[in-house]
Amino acid sequence: MLEKKRISLAWSLLLLPFVFGGLGAAGQESAGAKASRLIHAELATELVPSPAKFDVLLPPGYDNIKEPVPLLLWLHGGSSGVNHLERRIRTHLERAWAEGVFSPAVVVTPITGSSYYIDWKDGSQKWETFILKELLPHMRKTYRIRQDREGTVIAGASSGGQGTLRIALRNPELFIAAAGMEPGFPPIMSFDDLDLSTYGPGAARFLGPRFGQPVDKAYWRARHPSTIVVDNADRIRKSQIQLRIEAGDEDANRTYLSAELVHRLLFDAAIAHEYHLERGAAHVGRSMPRRMLETFAFLERVLHPQGPDSEAQRHLEGAKRKGRYRPRKVNELRYEPVEFAPLQ
Repeated sequence: MLEKKRISLAWSLLLLPFVFGGLGAAGQESAGAKASRLIHAELATELVPSPAKFDVLLPPGYDNIKEPVPLLLWLHGGSSGVNHLERRIRTHLERAWAEGVFSPAVVVTPITGSSYYIDWKDGSQKWETFILKELLPHMRKTYRIRQDREGTVIAGASSGGQGTLRIALRNPELFIAAAGMEPGFPPIMSFDDLDLSTYGPGAARFLGPRFGQPVDKAYWRARHPSTIVVDNADRIRKSQIQLRIEAGDEDANRTYLSAELVHRLLFDAAIAHEYHLERGAAHVGRSMPRRMLETFAFLERVLHPQGPDSEAQRHLEGAKRKGRYRPRKVNELRYEPVEFAPLQ
């Protein structure tokens, strides 16, 4: 059982100004001699400020690929999102493709600013609807990508990791896999557990358009990653979406708390997932190239499964014969929280 605690978070965590932060109606290829091809594009829409801008990265040899390739929807972090795909992600994708870690895929990053990747409560911006109902169909119509769920994955880092969990867990039937890296959101289970009293009027001005003024707690709960798991556990489990959550244990933004919370909820709900807490890793820095490759490798395993593992199957059958095997069930690891002495 998770113990409820009132948590006072730094304003920077609330606003998620994390470092990891369009061929459409119009499109322009960027200059450069890299093997992949970057396209800046935009799409007319009534759902968000129009035209909505997004970047598309085509894999090396895209023009010569005959069969449709998967689509990776990559969500940027707490920056504006402008040039995020080119400046922060392209190098990692190039390396993953060159080393055979990640098979060819088309990558799209919508430029959303501090949208929270949600439909705003005041109705002025509907980002979740735009991404799923307009951008995704547009990509499938415009590029040589797979049209099915099995060829569609979503991932992102920092507030993009938050957005990944938010969108994927609310729409698990649309994606075969989701990978949330260092997901930045308050590690709480109720809006009442977030103490905003020390932040002044800025908090209300930011939250109001997105969640209501005053905050509509039910609306917030339906879009908060940890409570989405609680309220939709059966649906998420039945969808069999493949999930990966990761964070560094020296992240100055403390996203390891959010990652741990979601992991514990998924585990207690018997929802299969992959979880990794990397020792010594920070929010940025030298761990990121390796962690990016590991994220792409996870997506590759889902998009291109290797098939049955004969040795693992023999081990499973042996465990069944000897009575060691038990099917997974909810709330399987029961324990009483231990109160440790404060750190010295």
